Amino acid sequence: LLLLLVETTCEGGFLPGKVHLKITNDLENGLVLNLHCLSKDDDLGVHALSEGDAFEFNFRPSYSGSTLFHCSMDWRGASHHFDIYDFLVDQNRCNPDCFWSVKEAGLCLFNHDLDGNYEICYAWKSKSSCFFLDFSCPLE
Repeated sequence: LLLLLVETTCEGGFLPGKVHLKITNDLENGLVLNLHCLSKDDDLGVHALSEGDAFEFNFRPSYSGSTLFHCSMDWRGASHHFDIYDFLVDQNRCNPDCFWSVKEAGLCLFNHDLDGNYEICYAWKSKSSCFFLDFSCPLE
């Protein structure tokens, strides 16, 4: 009976539901995106994505709200890191889908609420100023 209650509650609201995360290589000129994503509990491995290819995974955020996945993204001449899912930031905007598009200028999140485009964008920070992406720098 307790197991049934927990399973029902997970989808209903007390505990977070599953998240479907997808990262698409939208780099131009045939650039291959080398992607490595991990959390404190899971290493999802290194993936070489050709232009237009995507890497997808599903997970259930922890009930404590501490779930964080970060990814390194490398291609010829560039290396960046990004917190691809942070429960405290993404619990509402990535419910249940979190779709990202990787571009040379930055990273864009699919906006499910408005007109359904990749329009929530963040520019990469230069290595001299910051190691991680700065969320205060939207693409223009």
